[in-house]
Amino acid sequence: MSSPLLEVNSRTLALEERAASQPLTQAISHVTGLTLLIPFVLLIHGYHPFADDAGIYVAGIRKMMDPSLFTVDAGFVAAHTRLSIFSHLFAGALQLFHIPLDLGLIAAYLLSIFAFLRGCFQLSQRLFADVQIQWGATLFASTLFTLPVAATALWIMDPYVTARSFSTPFSLFALTACMDRDWKRTTVWFLLTALMHPLMAAYLAAFLLTYIFVSAGRWRRLAATCILAFAGCAAIYFATRHAALPDGYREAALTREYFFLSLWRWYEVMGLIAPLLLMLAAFRTRNHAIRNLCVACIATGSTACAVAACFIHTNGSFFLARIQPLRIFQLIYIAGVILLGGFLAKHLRGRRAALGAALLILVSSLMLLIQKQVYTTSAHVEWPFVAPSNPWQQAFLWIRNNTPQNAVFALDSNYTKLGIEDTQGFRATAARSALVDELKDGGVVAIFPQLAPRWKSQRDLEIGLNRISDQERIARLQPAGVTWLLLSAGATTQFACPYRNIAVAICMLPENDRVHRN
Repeated sequence: MSSPLLEVNSRTLALEERAASQPLTQAISHVTGLTLLIPFVLLIHGYHPFADDAGIYVAGIRKMMDPSLFTVDAGFVAAHTRLSIFSHLFAGALQLFHIPLDLGLIAAYLLSIFAFLRGCFQLSQRLFADVQIQWGATLFASTLFTLPVAATALWIMDPYVTARSFSTPFSLFALTACMDRDWKRTTVWFLLTALMHPLMAAYLAAFLLTYIFVSAGRWRRLAATCILAFAGCAAIYFATRHAALPDGYREAALTREYFFLSLWRWYEVMGLIAPLLLMLAAFRTRNHAIRNLCVACIATGSTACAVAACFIHTNGSFFLARIQPLRIFQLIYIAGVILLGGFLAKHLRGRRAALGAALLILVSSLMLLIQKQVYTTSAHVEWPFVAPSNPWQQAFLWIRNNTPQNAVFALDSNYTKLGIEDTQGFRATAARSALVDELKDGGVVAIFPQLAPRWKSQRDLEIGLNRISDQERIARLQPAGVTWLLLSAGATTQFACPYRNIAVAICMLPENDRVHRN
């Protein structure tokens, strides 16, 4: 028979082994739970790999994978790739492992969803002790994955892949490391954020510095830092307000109404004020982590609003407009969603669980409806290698398969604003050069002013392209090297148009009077 001492030792050893195995078991459980949320996010918020800002990034990735593409519009295609390592890493990985672009994009999108959910869960762990509340907050964040951030032209996360798809979760990892006062880990995640998206990293740096001062009770330093930031922006404003601008830059910048707070509608401004007012309630909580986070949000958000209101005007310093200080609200919104989700999870459980489930279904349905309104004619989830339902996308694919690689296209400069176009990127899908468009190329110019003269000259060539005569089209576009046109289906032309659908006609200028193939 074993002695009582041996039994006690065996029991102690078993408890120690079980305790040691708990972190691994919990980690596996967390990864499993977050992974199961990925299909939920995908089906609610959709996936549009070539739309909106993705069109800019995907075109840059195509250019890196095949330098012979986009020879005449390389300045617009490669602009964003110069400051971020994202496109370089992505293109390199696809080539190294021989992964098709379409598969690589959806794999990266699913990975970004997991990373975002992981960042939200980690943040909720620092804010709430109850595991149920942690998961409730994370689940709530998953339902608001594509929540617009006021009128900043940002979503919390995009329904496609860009550098922000990874800079955002990296920012959350950096914030949670900062809350843990793990400075090495904070530095690593901050540097990774900067490599992905330098501008978003600048907002992150401001937020982390603010949080450090708040958590340490350094109120004078916090106040001095906010005042110094405001004064620095004032100095920049007065130093640059009369600076000469390249021809066409002002026009391009004014297409970005979200740059200028004075152009926002009252309810859009409330999208900035309301979250900060709600966070004032945190002063009543005894949870120091929540209170510190809310104070950091209020300090950074208020300073950004003050800078935008005082120094960013349509006739003022466009340098500050390019910095877009209001985009710091992306982090503020994520923090607010986590806090609100935790509050709802705390009060809508037990006997109120049915009410919580109903609220979750309602919010999810609303977000699904909004995404379907944004992308009206595109499939909600644009699966790889599946024929698109969007007629513009169908035309872009025909172009990729049936026109020479050195073809240069002209489109109406406002084609992305047509209702059924769904901001699908021409270059990203067609892999062909094109004269500029007003929406996305205008956004590139707003950040990179040196491209403004070329943008304006090409934009002017395309104004009214669907309405002018064939003779005027030839006179305008031949000197610019255009060989193909993409006109609306109702445009009048005698040019040969080898492809038509309900939305568009793909036509050749007279010198290019037969269909070429690669």
